[in-house]
Amino acid sequence: MHFFQKYTEDGFEIIELNNDLISAKIIVNIGNTLFSLKQNEVEKMYFPFSFDEYKSNTKLAGNPFMHPWSNRLEADFILVDGEQSYFPTEKKHLIYRDGNQLPLHGLLLKTDKWETIDLYEDANVCWHLAELNFDNEDWLSIFPFKHKIQIKHQLKDNELTIETIIINEDEKLMPVHFGFHPYFLKTDEVIKLTIPAKNVIEVDDKMIPTGNSFAKEVVFDFENHQLNLSTLTLDNGFEHLIYNENNQAEFLINDLKIIFDKNYSFAQIYAPNKIDKPYVCIEPMTSETNAINKKFCIMLLKDEMFKAIFLLFYKTKTLHSEIFIKSHTQGDIVFG
Repeated sequence: MHFFQKYTEDGFEIIELNNDLISAKIIVNIGNTLFSLKQNEVEKMYFPFSFDEYKSNTKLAGNPFMHPWSNRLEADFILVDGEQSYFPTEKKHLIYRDGNQLPLHGLLLKTDKWETIDLYEDANVCWHLAELNFDNEDWLSIFPFKHKIQIKHQLKDNELTIETIIINEDEKLMPVHFGFHPYFLKTDEVIKLTIPAKNVIEVDDKMIPTGNSFAKEVVFDFENHQLNLSTLTLDNGFEHLIYNENNQAEFLINDLKIIFDKNYSFAQIYAPNKIDKPYVCIEPMTSETNAINKKFCIMLLKDEMFKAIFLLFYKTKTLHSEIFIKSHTQGDIVFG
């Protein structure tokens, strides 16, 4: 049996998708964020805040959506028609920033502009569909491309699917550079992480890619693409992913598998290895950090669509399940 619940908690709209094995909860008006994912009543996501705390602080948790850029930008501008378009001084308060005060993870992390447009349930499946119109004047002063975004969370058996659709409604070619930042709870003392990538991306002292990369074995002590995270800290980008015969790159954290298709060609791995940060993040990204300013992004013509699908599964002693991250893209890829 599959069913949804819609209710208000502390003034926020909550959507809950349920079946006998899985419970997924989304807070619509704080970034449309998946903040809880339980399997057999065991929590899998890191989200230690009340809703009011999360809305007002600068911390991230759950599965934030990073858009219209993922990770960092080199400075307070993006390229528009090949020219540097600087962010208006009076709008800079809208931008989330890292420790070096660089723009980080886009504009929509905790927005209250998402709206529920569909809910469905039957015996086999249930889903929630939310929509955001990127036509706010404040946002457009920073990222001047009108577009529409829909995110669908669908639960079917052990599988939670997160489908993202972006439609360019602007006359200009629009760069697409988004990602997700899922915070998976660390539940074991020994964490083994498999990274199916050839290279680690070199970055400067502000975590911006230099254009160089190195074989991952030169940087870290890999064995069969695997690292032991018990004593290791990571905040690194990986490229040249290694795909299997199904064109899938398979990441693995102990009993959690994460699979990218070829449209997610970069991964950022964040594993802080601190007592107060008990999580590991494997972040699918359509382009590397700062790609929007290097012309390495997918570009959409007017009315073109970009679609990416992110599926979540887990494995337990009694149930085999995995996480899949898949995407399908329509649009041109422009380099250089």
